[in-house]
Amino acid sequence: MPYSRIGKSLLEFNLEIMQRKILLIISIFVFITFSQTTNAQSKKKSDAEIEGFKGNIMSVMDKYYEEKRTFFDLIPIKVELSNTFILYNKEGNLILEKENDDFTENNRDISYYKYNNRGNCIEQIDSSYEDGRAYSMLWQNTYNYDINGKIIEEYSYLDGMFAGKYLYKYDKNGDYIEIISYKDEEDTIPTKEIFIRDNKGNIIESKKYSYFGDSRTIYKYDDKGNLIKDEYFFQEDTISTGNLYKYNIENDIIEKIHFDNQTKTKYIALKFKYKYDSKGNWIKRTDYKEDGSIENIIKRKIKYYDE
Repeated sequence: MPYSRIGKSLLEFNLEIMQRKILLIISIFVFITFSQTTNAQSKKKSDAEIEGFKGNIMSVMDKYYEEKRTFFDLIPIKVELSNTFILYNKEGNLILEKENDDFTENNRDISYYKYNNRGNCIEQIDSSYEDGRAYSMLWQNTYNYDINGKIIEEYSYLDGMFAGKYLYKYDKNGDYIEIISYKDEEDTIPTKEIFIRDNKGNIIESKKYSYFGDSRTIYKYDDKGNLIKDEYFFQEDTISTGNLYKYNIENDIIEKIHFDNQTKTKYIALKFKYKYDSKGNWIKRTDYKEDGSIENIIKRKIKYYDE
């Protein structure tokens, strides 16, 4: 009996040691996995970086103008058409957007963004703000993520009612390669989009399958990753339309050329000229038509966190 008790105690002791080792290994694995995930997420581009901004952006105010003429069409004047205000957090992610296109101050579109402690957007609320107090057309988007911080599910609601669902798939590099969207809970024919990428992660072809018909778009890029051509095909590669793009040394578009292979036409849709601030972000853009007349002007006021 004493021997058996001693033997049992040793067995329990050894089991306890093994359990501790297993728990330690699991803890290390979880820590490494979390660290890798956190590092991967820290490398994600922020919303401000995706938009091409440089520096620690706090807010951006864009005012859109149309050039008109007065006094017998001799004097050019700028008429404000709309304005947009965007607010970023210190990590460069969107937290607020306001768009006003009728200048009543009491009627505007507003979007709010909420994030979890890992920097992932978990909720987006879009609404129209009327009379300074009431919301109309209240849209809400919620997001679910995988362990790598990638959106795998997105749900849309209109005034609390289900209005759409989006499912995302990614390749081994973490770039999305498929989006399936449902317009309602009983949607049996969802829209499916497939994306083919090059070895740099650029989308070189997208295919869309929907109730309205199938289509695909081909994309081409320069050595800096700037899109220089998109070409759209509808229904079994029928004759296409598309655009060509040219850039300046700051990688901003300076010319957009539209082409239509069916009518065999090509023309300059727009030309762009810029004025930049000390950070390298443009603060004024003038859009010109093919005949050289001004299409519109955008004036931009940027604030930085480090100012």
